[in-house]
Amino acid sequence: MDEKVILQRLKEGLREALALLWQEHGGHVLNLAFRMLKNRNDAEDILMDVFVQVPKAVQGFRGDSSISTWLYRLTVNACLMKLRAQKRHRELEDEKVDTIIEEALGKNEAQEPHFDTELLEKGLAQLPAQTRSMLWLKDAEDLDVKDLAEIYGMPEGTVKARLSRARHLVRDYLKERMNHG
Repeated sequence: MDEKVILQRLKEGLREALALLWQEHGGHVLNLAFRMLKNRNDAEDILMDVFVQVPKAVQGFRGDSSISTWLYRLTVNACLMKLRAQKRHRELEDEKVDTIIEEALGKNEAQEPHFDTELLEKGLAQLPAQTRSMLWLKDAEDLDVKDLAEIYGMPEGTVKARLSRARHLVRDYLKERMNHG
C-alpha cells in the first residue's frame, strides 16, 4: 500500500493502517532500538512504545519525509530517553562492523589481519549514544545525511560535523590502542 494512503488511514485512526506499518517497519524499529540499547527486552519495549505513540504522533506528521525516516526519529528519541533515564550507554552490535571500521580507519588498515573488533566496540563506546546511533545509521544502514538531519532534528552541516568528529575520535582511539597494544 502507498505510504500516503497508509499515512491518511493512520490519521483517520484505522487499526489496519497501524498493522500494515507494524508489518513493514516493526523489524527495522526493533533492530535500531537493539543497536542503540544492546538489550533485547529494552528494544522490544521501545518497539511497543513507538507503535503506541504512532496514532497520536501521526497527527503532527506532515509527510515531508518518508514514514521510515519518521519512525527512525521516534525510535532514536525513545531510545535516548531510555538511556538518559537509565544513565547507561551501551555498545553497538558487532554486526556490519567492517563498514564502520573502514569508515574509521580507511580500507587498507581495516583489512589488516590483526584488527580487533572488540577494540572497535570500545572505541565506539567512547561516543555518546546519539552519536553512536548516527554513525551506525550512516555507515551500516547507509542512510544519507538529509535523512539523518530529519531523524535527529538538526541541520545537515551539524550531522556532517558530528559524523566527522566521531570518526576522528574512533580512529584516534583505535590507532593509539593498536600502536601501544
